[in-house]
Amino acid sequence: MKREEVASMVDHTILKPQIDYHYLEAVCLEAVKYNFATVAINPAYITLAKKYLEGSNVGITAALAFPYGAWTPEMKVFEVEDAIRKGATDCDFVINVGALKDKKYDIIKREMVLIRKACKTTIAKSIIEVGFLTEDEIVKACELGAEAGMDYVKTSTGFFEKPIPEIARIMYKTLRNTPTKLKVAGGMRTAEDARKMIENGARRLGTSSGVQIVTGWKE
Repeated sequence: MKREEVASMVDHTILKPQIDYHYLEAVCLEAVKYNFATVAINPAYITLAKKYLEGSNVGITAALAFPYGAWTPEMKVFEVEDAIRKGATDCDFVINVGALKDKKYDIIKREMVLIRKACKTTIAKSIIEVGFLTEDEIVKACELGAEAGMDYVKTSTGFFEKPIPEIARIMYKTLRNTPTKLKVAGGMRTAEDARKMIENGARRLGTSSGVQIVTGWKE
């Protein structure tokens, strides 16, 4: 795989609460330089990021219901619609993990369906937070995401336990015969980390180490 292909998978991530605008600008300029897929940011910074990215092909991923997912479906829909109005091209939202663990699948289905409808043509990625889930729960969350028409199911926020290649493989196996793709986030620091995830089915990479990954990539 060529370096440019890997770069096109990267959501260049900046989600710490203490960032300032100069740092945000630097991250956006890095994304433009390396032609990353998007910058992944908290929604308060979407308008500013749009300005920094003007004239480029780099999109904006909004991190929504972040990082816990314990919002009502209606609150999540409001966040999605507001983020899209401000310029988000991708919406990454955390599912209600507690509802999933309690097998209240109707809650998960409802929020996914409402968000898919609100996103329209905007890319929707459901974050399932694998570190809190059993293998059966991971499979079920992937199945629900595919049924609801998510563009991606994403492993985690990166704030908690980090996913491993074996988890990516389980998710990819569940999703591979559907249009829904796999996004991996958390713990990827090197080109080798990214390579392992790509080999196990990842088609989008959420990482704050995108520059190190791409510059260290050996074709």
